[in-house]
Amino acid sequence: MVDIDVVCGKYFDGHVKPKHLNPFDETTPEGNHIQGYICVKPNRYMGSMLITHVNGEETNQFIQSMPKLHYFRDSRDIGTETVSYCYEKLDGTCLILYPLKNSQSEIIEIVPKIRNHPIMPAHFRELFNRVDQKPIKDYYRKNKGILIFELYGILNPHQILHYDVGIGIKLLTVYDYNMFWKPDDYKHYGFEIPDLVFKLSHVDTEWVLKVTSDKFKHYLGREIYISPTNIDAIDGIKDVLEKLNKEYHEYNKINAIEGVVIYTSDSKCNPRMLKCKPRDIEREHRSQNGVPRRSITKEVLKYFDEYGDEKIKEIYLEDENHHTEFIYRMLSEEYPMELIKLSSKKIERVFMQIWEARQIPESLYDISDQLIIDNPDADITTLMREFAKKYPMKKKQANTVYGILKRKMKKQGD
Repeated sequence: MVDIDVVCGKYFDGHVKPKHLNPFDETTPEGNHIQGYICVKPNRYMGSMLITHVNGEETNQFIQSMPKLHYFRDSRDIGTETVSYCYEKLDGTCLILYPLKNSQSEIIEIVPKIRNHPIMPAHFRELFNRVDQKPIKDYYRKNKGILIFELYGILNPHQILHYDVGIGIKLLTVYDYNMFWKPDDYKHYGFEIPDLVFKLSHVDTEWVLKVTSDKFKHYLGREIYISPTNIDAIDGIKDVLEKLNKEYHEYNKINAIEGVVIYTSDSKCNPRMLKCKPRDIEREHRSQNGVPRRSITKEVLKYFDEYGDEKIKEIYLEDENHHTEFIYRMLSEEYPMELIKLSSKKIERVFMQIWEARQIPESLYDISDQLIIDNPDADITTLMREFAKKYPMKKKQANTVYGILKRKMKKQGD
């Protein structure tokens, strides 16, 4: 019997409480049975898990997930003795690959997962199977680290950016030797990596930001930006990103970039990853008019990514607040909770609109006919209850359905 309090202290350094660990019992794509706990707290351990048993045998294998990234907060976040690397922040789904070991510590399978799932759902595996996996197989012939990619492209559409590739993966980081490494450190394995947009260096008494991206240099018109402090340098990155999007949009009618992920070390030389977004997006986040619709849409899409279209109705019928808690938790990383709660109606509206849009179109007349066929002796109140259970995303159309049912039942009674 696993002591959950011991798990929190030993494997999650006491930063996670038992209520943040969800038990799982799953079968991997190659048929291995795994059991354990996965963390849902939005901190360094979000999506990390402890596999307690593999095929019925005890293993206690800890799997580190991609941590929730934070914004730059103060001067200690970036040390003065390091070069910081700023890579393009891709807009897709985080894909994690971990080596599954048996009780003898032998690797028996390389398992794909997404952040809040022990195993990647089937619809994502179908996308993942379309990409070139040879570099991954080559890597795991001699290495055991955890590979973390972004799965992005036309077949995995998101809200911020649009890509001209069907589906692809780019290496975000590798977790090995108890630390996260920047993608360039593993590029020699043949992995595609995000574009290196900037390098930030502390030179004498100044902070030098150099534009390193060939595809973006043309739109900025200069390659070097000088700042007196690292706080000013980060502020400068926000302004440069805003300018880049503005200039890029003028020519291409779409934004160039969502932001950058900064691979750096803090003042105590601890490696870390930070995120930085354009100034105009930051202004949106500080607005008192509620959370912007595009930010809500992004988190709603993540929810559908995590749980899959086919399971949403089942989850909703068991717990109508499940999606709300998830979306609030994800938004809380960038917005104060009072602003999120102020946007509660907008969040619910966006969720229902996206849910309905992802369904196979079905007319309200067809729905009404099927309700009557499935419940031939039911009165209109019972039919409306069935409608609410089967089509929660269409609740705003309940009055229309009621009218259709009333007319149809009246005709049947004539």
